[in-house]
Amino acid sequence: MQNSFTKISLEKEYELQFSICTIVSDLDEYALMKESFENAGFTNDCEYLIADNSRENIFDGYSAIKRFLQESKATYTIIVHQDVRCEDSIGVLKSCLQLLNEKHDNWAVCGNAGGIDYRQVIFHLNNNGDIKKTPGLPLKVNTLDENLLIIKTNALLTVSADVKTFHFYATDICIIADLLGYTAYVIPFMVQHLSKGNLTDMEQKKPFFIEKYGYKLRARFIQTTCTKFYIGKSIEQSKLLNSTPIFFWVKALRRFKNKFR
Repeated sequence: MQNSFTKISLEKEYELQFSICTIVSDLDEYALMKESFENAGFTNDCEYLIADNSRENIFDGYSAIKRFLQESKATYTIIVHQDVRCEDSIGVLKSCLQLLNEKHDNWAVCGNAGGIDYRQVIFHLNNNGDIKKTPGLPLKVNTLDENLLIIKTNALLTVSADVKTFHFYATDICIIADLLGYTAYVIPFMVQHLSKGNLTDMEQKKPFFIEKYGYKLRARFIQTTCTKFYIGKSIEQSKLLNSTPIFFWVKALRRFKNKFR
């Protein structure tokens, strides 16, 4: 009997280069955004996808991005707000991405604004007339702003399934990318963002996001079918708790907890 199988390739081939994806609550405003991208050269080898909330909120930020990443037929999936206007040309973005691919090939997501650490915020953005340009880009960051995200589609990123909001999805993607071994960058690609977002609603949703990630990033005891170990909240803690004399007591404590659970 002849075996039947299909060989997979090392890299998936995509039909297009860019998929420009937007959550739309105002079709007129979206039309102006789309026109600005088309005027910047995003026409051939591009597709435009929308999550249509123009009549009612069918999608939240997380469900929309999950679908965008699933539906994208392009090498790069661009998530962009409807109140963004493209200022740089497609050639500028291609140059930025080429540099990332050459110098930082484990990148998975980039954008025009993000944070590194306490009060270390990186920009290349016209934020409603306030133009900010950080020198030395591209720069590696821990988080990115939601107004513009460029995602390497074959990194197969997604968003959390247990968060339903319009806030922190860029942070969520950056954390997931980091857990998968990828990196995030701010690049020098200029757009104008016409608003600064609903900061009051964002602050109200922040405790929920913190709680979710407090659980996701918790320390935990791991039991596989072949071995066992402990993952701590830091590299140092993990090394200490898995050392031979200490791990004996870690296992003893686990047995005690399981007995009285």
